Amino acid sequence: MKLLDSMFDRTVGGLTRAMDLTWKRNQALTSNIANAETPQYRAVDVNFGKELDRAFGNNNDPDSLTKTNADHLDVSSNEGGKYFADESGTEKSDGNNVDLDLQMGRLTENSADYISAARLIRRQIGLVRTAIREGR
Repeated sequence: MKLLDSMFDRTVGGLTRAMDLTWKRNQALTSNIANAETPQYRAVDVNFGKELDRAFGNNNDPDSLTKTNADHLDVSSNEGGKYFADESGTEKSDGNNVDLDLQMGRLTENSADYISAARLIRRQIGLVRTAIREGR
């Protein structure tokens, strides 16, 4: 049973975290697209690699904040991902910096990442089913 737990914690658990982060990034990208014509709107994104490291407890970020008092605001949890300002688009005269083509491309890539993680989870579960059937 330990082997099964280990496999699910590392493989399926990691893929689940990756799916959570791609979902969070999807929210950021769709928000950018929805606000492409909103004056003064600034695009946001999720640093996928950094947040995945944080999800696995590999937080070596010197800029990260730690809650040292029960009265402090807990900024470490933002439902699986922290947004950062995306300055990749050119600022328009109204102060908006959303590049619609860039955001749509990122959204397509992010959707493919989500689908890939879901397929890998399905494949892992299929392997477990096969092992159970063959073990009888």
